[in-house]
Amino acid sequence: MLAVGSAVFFFLGVIERSGYDSLHNGRLAWRGYSPVVVFSFAISIMICWFFSIYSASPYALHMGVVSLIVGVMYIGPLRGMVLLGLGIIMYFLFNDHWNWSGLLIDTGLLLFPFICILSLRFRTATLKVKRLFVAILILLSAVLSMIISMLSENTLPMNTQLWIIVVMIVVAALGAGDYCVQAIERIIEKKQLNRQMLRLSNKFITEAEKLRQIMNVAPLIITSLDEDGRITAINASALQLIKRSIPDLTLESAIGLHLTDLKKEDITPGLYEIIILIKAAQSGQETINKLLRLGYGSFYVNIVPLFTPSEELSGVVILSQDTTEIEQLRNELNHVEQLSLVGKMAASITHEIRNPMAVVRGFLQLMQEKSPPSLDHYYVIVMDELDRANSIINDFLSLAQNRVVEKQRIHLHSIIEELLPLLWADANLRGQSIVFVQGANIPELNLNSKEIKQLILNLARNGMEAMEDKGELTIETHSNGNEVTMSIQDTGPGISPDKLEKLFEPFYTTKSKGTGLGLSLCLSIVERHHGRIQVESQQGIKTTFIVTFDSAYDQID
Repeated sequence: MLAVGSAVFFFLGVIERSGYDSLHNGRLAWRGYSPVVVFSFAISIMICWFFSIYSASPYALHMGVVSLIVGVMYIGPLRGMVLLGLGIIMYFLFNDHWNWSGLLIDTGLLLFPFICILSLRFRTATLKVKRLFVAILILLSAVLSMIISMLSENTLPMNTQLWIIVVMIVVAALGAGDYCVQAIERIIEKKQLNRQMLRLSNKFITEAEKLRQIMNVAPLIITSLDEDGRITAINASALQLIKRSIPDLTLESAIGLHLTDLKKEDITPGLYEIIILIKAAQSGQETINKLLRLGYGSFYVNIVPLFTPSEELSGVVILSQDTTEIEQLRNELNHVEQLSLVGKMAASITHEIRNPMAVVRGFLQLMQEKSPPSLDHYYVIVMDELDRANSIINDFLSLAQNRVVEKQRIHLHSIIEELLPLLWADANLRGQSIVFVQGANIPELNLNSKEIKQLILNLARNGMEAMEDKGELTIETHSNGNEVTMSIQDTGPGISPDKLEKLFEPFYTTKSKGTGLGLSLCLSIVERHHGRIQVESQQGIKTTFIVTFDSAYDQID
């Protein structure tokens, strides 16, 4: 029995040292635990043959056959040939005078076909059926051994004492075989459980790491507490807020921190107010939602209690969203709506102002005709100022009215060429020059000719006003894919960086008599054409206004 059971000892020892994967992919040459079974039962067969020299009866069942039966059941017929071959070798080593009956019985050669037949169903059978298969084969081997031994001419006659020895050996063989099956099944089951536990553990670690990463990238402030108020999980956003009260806190030291035990005088008012809400949620066991406006921002806080299946409090989750930017955007939106309303009112008022101004100008012209020539220069000054005021009102109306303009497919070059005589005349009066560089492959665009002319005139005149005599204004077009670019560059003194940021703000001007509406009007025109306008300036060298139109919007318009 000990010789047969030694297989279990070796099997357990190798399996324990080979790791969980020995039952799956195998660290040895064969898949699964088969190589371990071969090794263990090979040792067992050799030990059984060594002790067979002390056999008490010629009718006794050879214990090496029991090891062969159990081993082949687990590894199958093909691999079982290794154990069968080992048994045959051991038979010739331990028998000086061999015979066919001993070779067939003691090596299990005669029993091997029966073992192969039952092994086909052994792998998928239950433990009870496996034990039954092994017991049947052991009994069959004992019966065959008795029959062949009785037929042999050199055997001793059977007596009561010999029968008792034979029965004891058969019972021992049954016990050894049953023990091996149960022990191997327990070992395999234990290793499979360990393997499953390791898989679950690895999966838990992986999912926990995923959850940690999700918590860190989520646009929320997340903290989890246990039932005693200790932190069990926290993301980076929440850690930054707590560090306002505990500057030296790290992610590792935060886990386990007893948050609800922090004293009021040691923390910020915002964190103390959250702790009050946590305690309220723990005692009342209900979800709490509250908007907190703190000195460093606004936060919408959700505190949700967690429960066990038995409805006992197991912890609290704090979910908070930083609404500071949303609050600022809401305030800005309200401000924009107010400005829009003021703009509409101002547009209505300025429209009404233009009518009496026209009447005033008309009467001034009549009065000029009836007045002496010596007063003409006064009338000219008054009417120029009225015209200037009317021009300001027109610019303001154009800026305030966000109207939909009618467009048509037209070439940008044709608009510029229509304006060039007017621009050249203006430049000649100032002693300046204008250069027009036409880009190649400029496509037609959906443009409102009147507004684009106003855009070019405003930008060109701004550039000419910024330059001294002999300055040069360059108008250049360029095509790049779907984008058409028009740049207007002057050789003036340039614009300082602090002024560049405010150029397109309404009523901001760097001129002594400017209204500050020209560039704002240009921006409005460009935006109505789904384009964009940029300014590049080098102080003392040049300033360039770059207008970009996207032909992809042609299909929409």
